Amino acid sequence: MRNRKNTGKALCFVEPLFAQKHSAFFSEKCAGRQGDFFVFSSADGAGRHDTVGFNADFYLFDTVTSTLDKAHELSLQKEMNAFTTIICKNQTNGRGQLRRKWESLRNNLYTALVLPETYPFNTEAAAPAFGGLAAYALEKLGFDIALKWPNDLVQKSENGYEKIGGILLEQRNDCLVAGMGINLFSAPCDESLREDFFISAGKLKHFQNESNQKRFFAYADNSLLKSSGEKCADLLQYGEIKDENDNFTAILGFCFALVKQIKLCYEERVSSCNPGTWNALYKKYLAFSGETVLIKDALGKDAFCFGDIAGKIIGLGQEGELLLSSEHGLIRIVGGSITKFKG
Repeated sequence: MRNRKNTGKALCFVEPLFAQKHSAFFSEKCAGRQGDFFVFSSADGAGRHDTVGFNADFYLFDTVTSTLDKAHELSLQKEMNAFTTIICKNQTNGRGQLRRKWESLRNNLYTALVLPETYPFNTEAAAPAFGGLAAYALEKLGFDIALKWPNDLVQKSENGYEKIGGILLEQRNDCLVAGMGINLFSAPCDESLREDFFISAGKLKHFQNESNQKRFFAYADNSLLKSSGEKCADLLQYGEIKDENDNFTAILGFCFALVKQIKLCYEERVSSCNPGTWNALYKKYLAFSGETVLIKDALGKDAFCFGDIAGKIIGLGQEGELLLSSEHGLIRIVGGSITKFKG
């Protein structure tokens, strides 16, 4: 994959169907058309905007099979910057770990980010490194999140933890993409989860609070559609088009803010070649740390280690493997699912 030349500004490419359904929000903000996309920008009409204060393009779609599929499709057609982001309203064929079907309910965040070709994303530690970045970014936005190894976003609940999202990295055509889904307005019920599920699904706590809705609504409006010289008083009023956009404007603003924090954290803390940096970040958010768990279908870094294994989680190795203290000594787990220990 060749990265597009860094211009210092970002563009937002919008599928015509998406723009049509959100006509009230995008009204008269189109700076032109490039290929199959409208280009939306700030009010200067120059085709550029300060979407989130950094150079990362955004592609908005109404319905796709999955944001991962769309990102890989675009990578064959275009030169894309690191952290170029795909966002959609609806996914028809989302997937999770081991290609399990991801139930993509309405009014949640479905996005995919093109990752840099630099450390640690050019190593085996790419997935946990991105997980740590995502958890850090969510914390910066005011949400208390933990990471259930290897790729689940969870939060504290009455019964321990509940899953509110997931991350999946895929590489195709020399392009590494991180897909991410977060439950914001809806979550699958227990009956729809796979038979061996360990924790229930939930919605990101406090996202639906009106203060957060207004905050992210304003972030989308101010970042995407307004020039930096306009005052906040000129923003669209939150109540004007909330119903028409079916909460998606706030979801859009949330995604812009999330990607900004991910990229800032990467540049400031993780882009060095020191494995201790991303490792410490992930460990800060590691769920069940210090607890005894059962790893189902465990695959150890050493070939002899496989099957169901019980042990205490003590951290992560330099390649993102889970470190487990067991009756057999230290075990490095590279695959498997954490479940409750009933011993």
